[in-house]
Amino acid sequence: MAPGRYDANDLRVFCALALERAGARPNDAIVVSDGLIAADLRGVHSHGALRIGIYVDRLRAGSINPNAKLEILRDSGAVVVADAQAGPGIAMATRAMDLAIARSKAHGVAAVSVRNSNHCGMLAHFAMRALPAGIGIAISNADSQVAPWGARAKFLGTNPLAVAVPARDEPPIVLDMATSVVAHARVKGAADRGETIPSDWAVDRDGRPTTNPSEALAGALLTFGGFKGSGISILIDLLAGVLPGGRSGPEIVPLYQRLNEPQGVGHLFMALSVEAFEPLAAFTARVDETVRRIRALPPAAGAQRAFLPGELEYLRAKEYQTQGIPLPSDAVAEIARTASLLNLAPPRGI
Repeated sequence: MAPGRYDANDLRVFCALALERAGARPNDAIVVSDGLIAADLRGVHSHGALRIGIYVDRLRAGSINPNAKLEILRDSGAVVVADAQAGPGIAMATRAMDLAIARSKAHGVAAVSVRNSNHCGMLAHFAMRALPAGIGIAISNADSQVAPWGARAKFLGTNPLAVAVPARDEPPIVLDMATSVVAHARVKGAADRGETIPSDWAVDRDGRPTTNPSEALAGALLTFGGFKGSGISILIDLLAGVLPGGRSGPEIVPLYQRLNEPQGVGHLFMALSVEAFEPLAAFTARVDETVRRIRALPPAAGAQRAFLPGELEYLRAKEYQTQGIPLPSDAVAEIARTASLLNLAPPRGI
């Protein structure tokens, strides 16, 4: 394999076959593969097929339970607490989000919290599942990679959040962001490729800004917006990890270390039925109006125009679906390694 464009369906089929050969149930393999390629289609390659190798490694090492089910521990109708039983994170998160969506139809709003899960990929994938009739919200904690504001030691995860809001004719509004300046995978990818990183992404072991990704990985990533991002990240750790009775911060097993131990990641998924607040058609028409008003604002110096959250990813997905996904070199290398490990033919470029 070489860097270039790859057909989305070919990548999806390969990832599903790899996961199934590593021990995942066929349906879970398909669900996880869908989540990975959804990220690549939106250009979020840090959470796309790049991750297939570590998911396969963890399945083979036994830290991802291929027979897990989403076990409901508490159920009060609009609120559910569930245990993922160390199952594939994307598959467990999909079930939890779909449960929240179903409950929101009856209660107007619903929340499903999940403990004892694993890395679940791009959160926008789950928030967007609510779009046909509502608003989706997803948060997750993660293994310790980030220094809280004023500290130089790791404690927080990259602790992402995603919110998806439906529109009528315009693309949906989809915010998906880590609370660190960048995702950990982007720093790891820079280290793998021998590249430098901006000096505001991370600090070294001594708490000094660094452009060396290896020093950054040994040190700590930084939160976006200083104390503001740090505060949001702490809240996400409490709501996604501590609230459902799960792990917090350094208690979570790092994704790329101790591969025989389940990670213990926590998630919280929420769905709001728009019709419980206002007729869907009226709401989405107002969203369209807001989008167009923002888009029509005079551009800042050096900018083409104002873009809405998720708009660039929406445009990439349309392009990549028809013209192929331009995978970065580290993703191509990981797919090739996985193919060799499992004696599978890797996808061919287009």
